[in-house]
Amino acid sequence: MKNILHIISSARGNQSYSKGLSSAIVQKLQQQERINQVIIRNLMKDIPPYADEISIHEFYKNPGSYDEKSTALLSYANKIVDEMREADIIVIGTPMFNLGISTPLKGWLDQLIRAGVTYVFDEQWNRVGQFKGKKVYLAIASGGRRIEGTPDYISAYLKDVFRSYTGITDVETYRIEGTIEPGFEANYDQILGNFEMQNI
Repeated sequence: MKNILHIISSARGNQSYSKGLSSAIVQKLQQQERINQVIIRNLMKDIPPYADEISIHEFYKNPGSYDEKSTALLSYANKIVDEMREADIIVIGTPMFNLGISTPLKGWLDQLIRAGVTYVFDEQWNRVGQFKGKKVYLAIASGGRRIEGTPDYISAYLKDVFRSYTGITDVETYRIEGTIEPGFEANYDQILGNFEMQNI
């Protein structure tokens, strides 16, 4: 039995295509009947705090030197680290904003990634991720359509962040594109194709 962490990061609520696609992925996973629980973190309902002049120092402390002040300033960060630690599968929905991820999702990543927590350094000062063995599904929505051969900024960025700072290397991407086109209708089953056969 596996635990799913579902990250929603669009401001469009139920009209969000990235939320629709990520929810469809969660439903596909649940149909396999091997899911223990689904934890939903909607970043628009619980917006990640941004690092400021006071809190930024806590993110670079050795966890062994945390004190009561650290506990207070890192309360959100610790909560989402615990959610990641308990999850076997992470499903992330994000719209494309100016070729990048949504602002709340960037804030979530900045709260999540911490030396000594999501990664440590070995004797050669190489980063060693602490969340190896987990699976990430990306559900990316964009109003336009990518031209063949153009860089995939979102997927490449998120894959690098997870690989470098958590040790997660199994990242699979699904896209819904052209959402601003007249008469557009979302067909999530068509996008996911034979998802179940591929991922059993």
